[in-house]
Amino acid sequence: MRQCEALVAVVEEGSVSEAARRLRLTPGAVSVAIDEVERTLGLQLVVRRRGRGAAVTPAGLAAAGRARALLGLRDGLVGLRDELAGELVGTLRIGCFATLSPWLLPPVAAHFARAHPSVDLVFTEAGTREVLDRLDRGDLDAAVMYARHMPVHHEVREIGRTRLHVVLAADHPLAGRASTSLAAVAEEPAILLDLEPSLSHVEELVRAAGHAPDVRWRSTNAETIRSLVARGLGYSVIMGRPAGDRSVDGLPLAYVPISDDLDPARIVIARAPGAVEDARVRAVGDYLAEYCRGRDALAAAPEHDRERAG
Repeated sequence: MRQCEALVAVVEEGSVSEAARRLRLTPGAVSVAIDEVERTLGLQLVVRRRGRGAAVTPAGLAAAGRARALLGLRDGLVGLRDELAGELVGTLRIGCFATLSPWLLPPVAAHFARAHPSVDLVFTEAGTREVLDRLDRGDLDAAVMYARHMPVHHEVREIGRTRLHVVLAADHPLAGRASTSLAAVAEEPAILLDLEPSLSHVEELVRAAGHAPDVRWRSTNAETIRSLVARGLGYSVIMGRPAGDRSVDGLPLAYVPISDDLDPARIVIARAPGAVEDARVRAVGDYLAEYCRGRDALAAAPEHDRERAG
């Protein structure tokens, strides 16, 4: 475990001296630990450069991911007594697809601060590929994602579903409707999220309605998209609906549910293949299922519905 701690610290800090400071060890002790794990694996993990920090090899990055997973298992074992007594402890690393994180991460943080103050939550907000790569490397304990983004071999539990909306300027002719089809806006300029695989999914939806989307702009920032739409420069398609109907600069927006017969957008909490669902991950899933249930923007699936993403 100490060798794992040394390897992870060197990879994350970028130098042996900084890793030693973090672990409250001498640089020599950290170097010895790295030498031991390299000798055990028969691989060079770190190239130590005098005065220029440490360069991590590809093998070192892969080994550090496995080392984090081992440290996570150790922390879970150390906290078993407290978990059995009803108290959750330790570090919990949760990844989240970037467009879902504003909806779901803040309430999770608030809930754990009240109910499980001994858990140290660490969040990662990113696109699908980065989140899944980190999950598979063991850098994350779980990830909150759309089911359609998940490979079939991951362990998933459905926690909610979102409604698909067209976002329009407040003075758009369709703004006052109870619902609209994608075909009704397909000839207009589209402003879409530049973050795979959401970008591809939205384009597929519009094509399924019989039109190729006329994409005028793309952005990785949802607030930029909302501001462009509010100025009447095009429409967008989003999962869910924010509580506020204004852009970040105060311009009004209209959210109109899509009437097309579309598959539901399922939200899942996922674990790496073969990873054990510990009490902390289960607590996140339980809370999110309860949080999503009955809300306007998010309609939850049954709380204990566990299934593989297809």
